[in-house]
Amino acid sequence: MDNNCQSEIFNTRPRSNEDVVQMHIEKERKVIPIILLPGVMGSNLKLNSVNGDNNSRKVWRIDTPLNMTKWLLPILGNAKRRKCLLDPKKTEVDDRGRVIEAASKEISSLQSTYNQRSNDEESSIDLDEEGKKADENHPENKLFGTRRERGWGTVGYFSYGVFLDTFQSWLYQPTGELSLKLQSLTEAHSFKLASTEKTTLKFDGDDIKKLENYDFPLYAMGYNWLESNEKSARRLQKLVEETIPAFYKKKGRVCDKVILMTHSMGGLVARYYTEALGGREKVYGVINAVQPSIGAAAAYTRMKCGNQKNFFIDNVLGKDGAEMTAVLAQAPGPLQLLPGIEYGKKWLTISPPLGGGDKEQYPKTDPYKEIYLNKEKWWCVCEPHLINPFNKKHNKEIMESDWKQYENIINNDVKKFHEKISGKYHPNTYAFYGVDVDAVDAEKRNEKKEEKDREPIIIAEEFLTYDEVNWNGEYKKIDFESGIKRPSDQYIGDKNRLNLREKRAKRTIAIETKKREKGESEAESNQQGNIDFQVTYNAECYTLEPAKGNGDGTVSRRSGEIDPTKGNGDGMVPQCSGEIPKKTKESLRALTYLAVGHESAYKKSEEARDFALRAIVDIIVKIVTVEENGQQVKT
Repeated sequence: MDNNCQSEIFNTRPRSNEDVVQMHIEKERKVIPIILLPGVMGSNLKLNSVNGDNNSRKVWRIDTPLNMTKWLLPILGNAKRRKCLLDPKKTEVDDRGRVIEAASKEISSLQSTYNQRSNDEESSIDLDEEGKKADENHPENKLFGTRRERGWGTVGYFSYGVFLDTFQSWLYQPTGELSLKLQSLTEAHSFKLASTEKTTLKFDGDDIKKLENYDFPLYAMGYNWLESNEKSARRLQKLVEETIPAFYKKKGRVCDKVILMTHSMGGLVARYYTEALGGREKVYGVINAVQPSIGAAAAYTRMKCGNQKNFFIDNVLGKDGAEMTAVLAQAPGPLQLLPGIEYGKKWLTISPPLGGGDKEQYPKTDPYKEIYLNKEKWWCVCEPHLINPFNKKHNKEIMESDWKQYENIINNDVKKFHEKISGKYHPNTYAFYGVDVDAVDAEKRNEKKEEKDREPIIIAEEFLTYDEVNWNGEYKKIDFESGIKRPSDQYIGDKNRLNLREKRAKRTIAIETKKREKGESEAESNQQGNIDFQVTYNAECYTLEPAKGNGDGTVSRRSGEIDPTKGNGDGMVPQCSGEIPKKTKESLRALTYLAVGHESAYKKSEEARDFALRAIVDIIVKIVTVEENGQQVKT
């Protein structure tokens, strides 16, 4: 029996005699590809190929942390080099990343045998040739193509490599039998679903047996995360509607629909494909992990101040606003992670020093005009002088040209992208997000208690996430000689900035300038005129408050949970989630929260992998088989 077929045995009685004859019928399994869409920075990139040459320089390769250490070096990791190398117009997806081959166990065994016989010439083997044969003859590769052909080399091995290998082994066994993991799904799961109206993600033996009718090849689609997610969605469209069907057509098999499994920003790519490009009918269902469904406030803080995790992460991803802005100001994909209208109002607060007036909160209505394009305010997400690190003298014409390009990205790529997917999800959506579970459970217990009896909510440090952004001010007196850099007349940003060298979590604004003779007290200076002046600034010094919200370290709970029922907004737009249409909630078949970190959601969490696998089974049992029988899927 071919291992891509389901075997059935029937008893029949021919008319010619009374003997019972056994008939053996094989039914070919239906192919349903599972496609993993990684998060931002999760795909390997290289410089654009010239004349089809696949040996161009690798730019972003995350096989191991060691691959990324080059960004720690000042000569490579500075803002200038980042702007040149991490340019969406100069880069493309690199498929040469590390892959665990389907025949890795067989090749490992050959390697062991080779090492044992290496000193015996008569019994030595050609390791490369034998390894190649083992790979070519592996049932998985013969049925679905090699893992590299299925895109595994396009995504970062460090984040996804082992997960892909493990998950594929759960979905397909060379023997044709169901894996023990799939068979174990009759046991109860450990996570809590927000609702069980549509599914419980619990299965019986008959449900699991239905999986014998299907083959589940696992694909990975890396994409240029510097480009607009719209372009990445079109890349996905080609894969789903052209490349995959053509491959199986050559094998005499039909493959017309897929299941999408996403991580972080990959969820936005999937949503644009299914909801804006008409791909919904080509997709059975979508499984989202830690998706920033309405944006992430961390996208603001990281562009403004750099990453704030640890030395390695900070210096690899960008340690300050200069290194981050030089890249992000030219990269539509990461900018599309900024909070959209749905995120709500007043998530950015500017608190002046005591006695300095009322606090300001933004956006009041429009985050694009008020925060992302408001260059005259120091708290604008993009500081004009940081866009182009080669413009050291802050030439006005160059700054204005750079700003115009950034402005076009916000208006034409970011805002329009947000609008096209706003409140739109595939009707069969499954999602989980990361939080401190103990803190969420404590909140729920408190809802049933009187205020005096409520327990304190303590969020563990690894789950602290920017849900709102707060800048707190204090008054300071600063001497000109303290190494500050004032804006020149050429500067097109906030001219009250006192020190343009500030690129981390502080910004200082001059509010008054005083001159006095060097060595003289301020009181004496006020009584007499002097020639040799020393300049002192009365200033407001603003510091970014640390993250206080619950989330996965990047995506806050408000963006992950896709819940329109929460919030204390103005009655029209809830503060916590925006006015998400009712149909959004109706699209969710299953939603849960897990104690997972953002980058490591699939890599480290057994619960996350279990949720994703159960979602796939639920799609097959509750949607695919129902559709095949011509019935209406329950919503």
